[in-house]
Amino acid sequence: MAYNLTPIEKILIEPVKYYKELKGKDIRTFLCQNIGEKLSIPQNDIDKISDFINTIHNASLVIDDIQDNSNLRRNKESAHIKYGIPMALNSGYFTIFNVLNSLNKDCTICQNTKHKIFENMYNAHIGQGLDIYYTQNKIVPSIEEYNTMMYYKTGMLFVSIVDLLIEKTLDVEVKNKYDVFLNSVLKFSIFFQIRDDYINITDINYWKEKGFCQDFDEQKISYLITYCTNNKMKNYEKINDLLKEPIKTNHTKLKLILLMNNNGLLDIIYDKLCALKKEILEILELNYIFEQLPFHKFNINNLREYFTPLHI
Repeated sequence: MAYNLTPIEKILIEPVKYYKELKGKDIRTFLCQNIGEKLSIPQNDIDKISDFINTIHNASLVIDDIQDNSNLRRNKESAHIKYGIPMALNSGYFTIFNVLNSLNKDCTICQNTKHKIFENMYNAHIGQGLDIYYTQNKIVPSIEEYNTMMYYKTGMLFVSIVDLLIEKTLDVEVKNKYDVFLNSVLKFSIFFQIRDDYINITDINYWKEKGFCQDFDEQKISYLITYCTNNKMKNYEKINDLLKEPIKTNHTKLKLILLMNNNGLLDIIYDKLCALKKEILEILELNYIFEQLPFHKFNINNLREYFTPLHI
């Protein structure tokens, strides 16, 4: 993560360094390694690109946690709680600008794709902004609009991995497969975001770690809400009305889950995740990553297990 930093600059990146040292699932590292090996890219180049992507990712997490008012990240206090919002916010953007500036100067990473990387970062901010906009204004977009948001918000760093690695290969035949790799990582970004929305309201282990159905508290316009509303599924208006309630008890959240389960929404989303996973694995060998991103068919018995009289 050292990009020719002065002692003062090293102080400024502390909140981002804090996240990097906490260690996540290293999904982007593995994806970079997997694709890099497929393209026969030298390990030194794979490591440089991986570090670039992960530094941008951790910087964006610092900013995201401020925007989402999240108190925890990787089971530790969020950077803005530890360092304060002003310092954390500055650190996130300083790190992004520093890395992009270094990329612009370092021809050993990329020469011909710089404009793509800058455009990807621009689009990532559009995606994040749209996600916030939909939730804050209680706007349910079309499914196509929501897919675009997911491509931009979640997909742009994955796309950047492909862009940076493809430039490093001398194999013209491989370069011609750019669209195949691009399509796969965009599908993965859709899987990644939908799974996050899905397990938030269906996974007992997630509830125990993060709290019961936090997306309902945030009134988040998730993929589930978008799909349900656009397809006018049974009780979709009641679901949206309950979601808009400013304060949600556990009883309200239970009603929402049961309505989604009874109208078949949770089964549909589970099946979609399974189909996306299968399509991705046909191109990329990402079994290790999928092991880090488990999801399970909703089991109503999990509600009975989770809800003791204390929870109610």
